[in-house]
Amino acid sequence: MYDYFQKTPLDETFYTRFLKDRLPARLIDAHAHYDLPEHVKNVTAEAIAGDWALECGLLMSYEDACAYYRTLLPDTGVYKVALPWPLRDVDTHANNAYVSRLTEHAEVRSLLTTRPEYDTALVERTFRNGRFSGFKPYPYMASATKGAEVSIFEFFTHEQFALANKLGAPVLMHLPRAGRLPAPENVAEIRTILDRYPNVKLVVAHFGRCFNIEYLERALELFGEDIHRFCFDTAAVLNPAVHKLALHELDYRNILFGTDFPILLWHGRREWKNGTYVNLCRENFGWNKHYYPEDEPNYTFFVYEQLKNMLDLIGDDEEKKKAIFFENAKRVYFDYPQGGQQA
Repeated sequence: MYDYFQKTPLDETFYTRFLKDRLPARLIDAHAHYDLPEHVKNVTAEAIAGDWALECGLLMSYEDACAYYRTLLPDTGVYKVALPWPLRDVDTHANNAYVSRLTEHAEVRSLLTTRPEYDTALVERTFRNGRFSGFKPYPYMASATKGAEVSIFEFFTHEQFALANKLGAPVLMHLPRAGRLPAPENVAEIRTILDRYPNVKLVVAHFGRCFNIEYLERALELFGEDIHRFCFDTAAVLNPAVHKLALHELDYRNILFGTDFPILLWHGRREWKNGTYVNLCRENFGWNKHYYPEDEPNYTFFVYEQLKNMLDLIGDDEEKKKAIFFENAKRVYFDYPQGGQQA
């Protein structure tokens, strides 16, 4: 476990006051990354220093994840969707094999990370033999630049989409491009996926990277009714304005709760302005500018802030709460036959 992960009396008070009696008895974290040190040994110090997310958390074994969840959510049964780390410097084959083995635990399902150069027959064999429950492609497999101006089909090819379509499989998609979900190219390519590969269960991660509300507002305009044809997860989205708009405009049955652990295990908040955000935290990461040191003792866990935002907006609607925190991810990942539908 990370040394910086400490539950304070303030966290205990926050949990008791705002979360304990409002959380469902069970939830599914539909977006968290699992690995071992040997899987990421080739990720360079320079790469870690250049990416705030990697500095926060590049390692999380299943055992550590269980300890984190027990500490954070002691009264909730947490089911898990296990993702490998989708970086080119990671030993992808070994990391895929590891998350596949985690499905020996009944509360775990795993997704397969692919590379665009992988032979489709190999991908299908790995998917079926590993009893995977979906795919996790990532733009880094085509470019090491965050928000790179690459096509979705450059890192998850049409041949791989055709395989996912044959398998009727979920695909958890981290979108490329600086324009995020409403980038015209992303809108066009998502529509292509929906029309050409109708059996794919498309889940767009991080609300399409709409961490700021203006991106989601624009996406709603551009997609129109098509925005209801695919799902989203909430991973790493803390903005209450985004949560409010999403819960108002999207079908709640298409929203899956996710954390993005181990990246977001720290104490902090976010500020949003001018189309971007600033992470505020009390831990001494290299990127932390300590803008408001006087406020830092009052920061609770990032995920506690996320959960409170969502629970405040959901209110007393128990059906919506159960759907977002459990039933939707169960339908997408846990009800899917492990290893894929037979052709």
